Amino acid sequence: MLRQALRRSRDALLDLLFPPRCAGCRRLGALLCPDCLQALAPVGEAICVRCGVATTARCTCITCKSDPPDPLRGMRGVVFYGGVAAAAIQALKYEGKKQLAAPLGDLLVAYLDAHPLPFDCVTPAPLHANRLAERGFNQAELLARRLSEVKGLPLRTDLVFRQRHTSQQVHLNRQERRANMIDAFAPQPGAALSGERVLLIDDVCTSGATLRACGQALAAAGAGEIWALCVARAHPPIPLEPWQQGLTPAQLFMTVSGDA
Repeated sequence: MLRQALRRSRDALLDLLFPPRCAGCRRLGALLCPDCLQALAPVGEAICVRCGVATTARCTCITCKSDPPDPLRGMRGVVFYGGVAAAAIQALKYEGKKQLAAPLGDLLVAYLDAHPLPFDCVTPAPLHANRLAERGFNQAELLARRLSEVKGLPLRTDLVFRQRHTSQQVHLNRQERRANMIDAFAPQPGAALSGERVLLIDDVCTSGATLRACGQALAAAGAGEIWALCVARAHPPIPLEPWQQGLTPAQLFMTVSGDA
């Protein structure tokens, strides 16, 4: 409690001496101004209930029907990646503006207030030691820490680690991303869970390959139900019309009639 109070006092003094500039519009006054927060595009309720990708109806998507993101019970994103969300996350990760973890982490808090998930502790998706040394911090850990502090939740950073340095995934397709993440994570030596439910936190989810691989390491460490939550979802909405997905009407019916 004392540490948090000192941190708030320090941040207030820094804001007075060096007023923050909005990551979205660059105006002085707030890290994310009210207008830019309003401009964020929520992923909403029309999602696949397993992988969390946006659809035109709440369903189990055609991909998850045959290839669910096990062992993850589900993946969720708060807003779409792009515009203000992309600017803020990039400023956090690549410009070292760690203060942005507070407003971005508060998006996770607000999401869980509106959409409670069952979990006993929070853990961040870990960076490889080389990437951590290069960046100086793990943005997912900053987000998870903010969530932990605001909600009073246990934060666990001792569960899994990234044992293999993987190549950048930005230009890889879904299958290549999955292959790139094979054996990327492992349980921390001595990590022992006894069926605890874990909420895995990251900044951005694209294909879900990273979260899925991390979930596999958490399961190996003894985790029970595992959910993943990220600030931003990079996937655009996926149309469900048969002529756009190549589905027959019967297949479409089976897709939309998944878990609610």
